[in-house]
Amino acid sequence: MLKIKYIRIKKNGDIHLPVSFRSEGKISSGMIDFHFGSWSRKMTVRFDKDLSDDTIGLSENLKNELFIPDDLSYEFRITKKTLQVGPMILWIAANTNERLSKRLNKLQKRIEEYVQVRGMICICAEEGINTKKQKIEGYYFQPQMPNGDSKWKKATFSSPGAVYKRVPLAKTANEHLYKLTKGSIFNSYFFNKWEMWEWLSPDSTLKKYIPYTKKVNSIEQVKEMLGTYSSVYLKPIKGSEGRGIMQLERDRSIIHITNDKKNKTSVTNLEDHSILQKRINGSKPYLVQQGVPTKHQSRNIDFRIYMQKNKFKHWKSSGITARISNPGSIITNIRNLDYWLTGRKAFRRIFKLGRIGASSLEKQIIDICTRACKTIDKKGSYGDIAIDFVVDKNLHVWILEMNLRQVYPVEDPKLAPKVKSTPFLYAMSIAGFPPKRKKRRRKKGKSKGSHISRSRMSEKVEKTF
Repeated sequence: MLKIKYIRIKKNGDIHLPVSFRSEGKISSGMIDFHFGSWSRKMTVRFDKDLSDDTIGLSENLKNELFIPDDLSYEFRITKKTLQVGPMILWIAANTNERLSKRLNKLQKRIEEYVQVRGMICICAEEGINTKKQKIEGYYFQPQMPNGDSKWKKATFSSPGAVYKRVPLAKTANEHLYKLTKGSIFNSYFFNKWEMWEWLSPDSTLKKYIPYTKKVNSIEQVKEMLGTYSSVYLKPIKGSEGRGIMQLERDRSIIHITNDKKNKTSVTNLEDHSILQKRINGSKPYLVQQGVPTKHQSRNIDFRIYMQKNKFKHWKSSGITARISNPGSIITNIRNLDYWLTGRKAFRRIFKLGRIGASSLEKQIIDICTRACKTIDKKGSYGDIAIDFVVDKNLHVWILEMNLRQVYPVEDPKLAPKVKSTPFLYAMSIAGFPPKRKKRRRKKGKSKGSHISRSRMSEKVEKTF
């Protein structure tokens, strides 16, 4: 780890390095490219015998151009021509400064409990991003502050190495950060329900796992869908937490309608339902979707899988939970949740699967959702998606939504450490500081025959699982 020391240097373009860097062959004298976050400059190397081995010296005047706190420790990557210091991560956690200030304590708790701080973690609201001045007002995390005190220190910075977005941004701010970091930003664009259908449905494999969906602007389109499916859902194209959703179920000549507040009505003519008419003919765009409800003991149940890119930049599942709704509710989000189960336990209890069957279903779900995430990645840059899905009585998987904003809270406390830490590991990796892969050592004294028998034994164990 490295510390920064600001010293009086006549030239901003000079960098002072400890003598050990030369003696250990880390860097030769002359010029180097110095990188911090997305900022870089060619600098003249000066070796300074007064600097300790873990400290580099920068000009005090450089503070006016680049913000690198001298009260943090940094990782570094070095060649004979380049010195990269960091990582420098920007976490955009709110749209307004007021909202951000109210959440600082909770966000600090998340860092303290789940994130191993490396380098500089900054936080800001969209309101703090000034694209004209190319400055960002926010806070950086100071882990050395005493427990009980705020560890967020106000600062103005400009050069993140990676950006972790938790809220949608205006186009100008989004494009500024994307260009600044050369694409090291996730989640780059917050897509809606209709865009999810448009992006995934052209994939012939994924289309089998998505309820048929179409935009709706007339009662006739809803009738057409009810002519094909006995149940459909009316949903706002943009929306969250189940607000505005209506379920329509056809029972011969009668149509039963349930809204997000559990109110139920029955009509023979859809034109007679004033709320339905109001929503379809209103300014807010809606879609109608094939109904694929599943019930467990007369309650709706859906599942959530946390798909995240890990520190090696690969999509992985961080866990699955099943969410069982309150009686009468058509929504299973946190406001209407009665109880939850782990995914594997729900597969066994609800579908009466054995251990092998539950494991096989889980693998199939992960494969489907990984394919969906990779497909979405073609439209932007993503790394943290919560996918809501259901499994019908035939064990067919149906993807309902892919959430970027409503990822938290995590119902299962055992999943929280992985779900809440992984985005920061991924951010550090795309910022240029991936973890070092551990080299596997071969054990001496093992014959080729014993290796084969051990492989066969592991295969046997896997088959019996």
